[in-house]
Amino acid sequence: MCALSEEEYTKVHSLNSAKQMWDTLALTYEGSLEVKPNKLSLLVRKYELFEMEENESIQIMFGRFQTIVNELSFLGTTYDNFDHVDKLLHSLPRKWRPQVIVLIASKNLEKLSLEELIGLLKVHELELQQDDAGRK
Repeated sequence: MCALSEEEYTKVHSLNSAKQMWDTLALTYEGSLEVKPNKLSLLVRKYELFEMEENESIQIMFGRFQTIVNELSFLGTTYDNFDHVDKLLHSLPRKWRPQVIVLIASKNLEKLSLEELIGLLKVHELELQQDDAGRK
């Protein structure tokens, strides 16, 4: 009970057993059996249609992506590392296309970790920002 937020506590404080509390919280956050497939379907679609927004940083984009991946994982659907790397590379805006082509040509995407990819993209993002600053 001490680990619950005030909002969660108010939902379960009147229940008599830990099982009832757990079931109530599970229903609140995971939904009923009817809701789960719909939630999963929406998240899969969100994953498939994921794209970086035009003026979004790599860090913020990756945070949004990780949220979707984590929610999918909670519902029992996982993708392998290659799928994530491929998805992120193909979600980048058009101005990133030369960097994407270089990464695909020079790196073994099967062995490239998500963290390494994000690091490479952050370096390129800094270069793009310097180019933009130089033009201004």
